[in-house]
Amino acid sequence: MLTFAIVIPNFNQSHFLPFALESLRYQSASFRLAVMDGGSTDSFNEVVEEYSDIITYLRSAPDEGQAAAIRDGKDKVPGDIVAWLNADDYYFPGALDKVAACFEKDPELDIVYGDAIHVTPEGFFLSYFPPIQEFNAKDLTRTCFICQPACFVRRSAYEMVGGIDPTLQYTMDWDLWCRLSLAGAKFKYIHEALAAVRYYPETKTLSGGKRRYKEIYRIERKYGKKVLPLSCLGSYYYGLTFKKKKTIAEQTSLHLLSLLRRFKKCVYKMRDSRNDTCETNYGFHRWEPVVEGRGTIHLPWYDKRKWKRLCLQVEPNDKIYRITINDIYTYIVLAKEGLLFVEMPLVEGPYRKISIVCLTLHQWRLSGFSVELT
Repeated sequence: MLTFAIVIPNFNQSHFLPFALESLRYQSASFRLAVMDGGSTDSFNEVVEEYSDIITYLRSAPDEGQAAAIRDGKDKVPGDIVAWLNADDYYFPGALDKVAACFEKDPELDIVYGDAIHVTPEGFFLSYFPPIQEFNAKDLTRTCFICQPACFVRRSAYEMVGGIDPTLQYTMDWDLWCRLSLAGAKFKYIHEALAAVRYYPETKTLSGGKRRYKEIYRIERKYGKKVLPLSCLGSYYYGLTFKKKKTIAEQTSLHLLSLLRRFKKCVYKMRDSRNDTCETNYGFHRWEPVVEGRGTIHLPWYDKRKWKRLCLQVEPNDKIYRITINDIYTYIVLAKEGLLFVEMPLVEGPYRKISIVCLTLHQWRLSGFSVELT
C-alpha cells in the first residue's frame, strides 16, 4: 500500500491551519505528516496540540523560508508519494485515495495532478483554477497549468531531479514540474477536484511584486528558451482578475490584456482546431464567471458552523434558476435584483456539490457566492 509524505509549511497562519489539518482527517489513504513552522507567535501551539495524533514530525523555529522548510520536511517523514499543502489551503475529502488509485494502477506514473478551486478566506467559492489542462511539456514552459496543492509526486522522481529548489520563493513548484518534465517523468491529469486554494490580497501569488515576476521570467527563459518571455503578462492579468479595488491604470491594463487574450485565443483556434476543446471546467468559463448550461461547484467545508442560507449573485436578472444540493435537494428560484437565496437543508459531512442551471438561457453569469452561517 502506498504512503503519502505530506508537508505543511506555516508561519502565523494558525487561523487557517486547522482546516488544512482537518482535511487530512478525511483521508483514508495512509500518510505521514510534517508540520514545519517558521516560529509563529500566534495560536500555533494550541492548534497543533489538537491534531497531534496525525502529526508525525513537528518543528517550530525560525527557518530559511517556505521552500527550505518544505524540502526539510520531506526528508523528515517517509512516504512513497510526496506533496506539500500550504497552511491556508486544504484537500477535498478522499483526495489522497483518488491519487493513490492512479499511482497503484500505473507503476510507471511519476506525477498525478488534478483540479483545484479558488475560495475566499472564509472558504466560499470563487472559481476553478483556470489554466488546468492535460499535460503538455512545451506548454509547461509557458504557463504553470498545474496547481501545486493538487499535485503529487512519486518520491523516486522527486529525488531524481534533486527535489525542490530552496532558493526560490514564488515559483519553486513550477520549477520542480519543469525539471521533472525535462527528466522524462510521466505526468497524469485527472479531472477530479482535489484541493481548495484560498485567494486574498496577502497571499504570495497576489503580493509577490517584482521578485515574483522576476522568478516567472527566469522559468520561461531557462526552460522555454524564450528570448522574450510573455508569461509575466499572463500572471499579471491573473492577479488583476482577483483584485477587487483596482486603480484606473490597473483597470486599463486588465482591459487591454483581456483583448490580447481574446486575440491570442482566436489565433490559436485558427491554427489548431483542437484548442476549441476544454474551454470550460465543470460548466464554468476558465477566465471569467460565465457558465455554459449547468455550472457545478464542488466545495469542501471543514468549518464547524452550519450553512443557513446560500446566496448567489447571477446575471441576467429576473430569470428562473434550478439549484441542486448534493444531488438530493432541488430548488426552483427566481433571481430578484440579481440574487438567488436558498434556505439550506442539513447536509452532513464536509462536502458540498451545488449545481446551478438557468432554465431559460444556456449562457449566464455567476458573479458572487456566499453563505449565511449559523
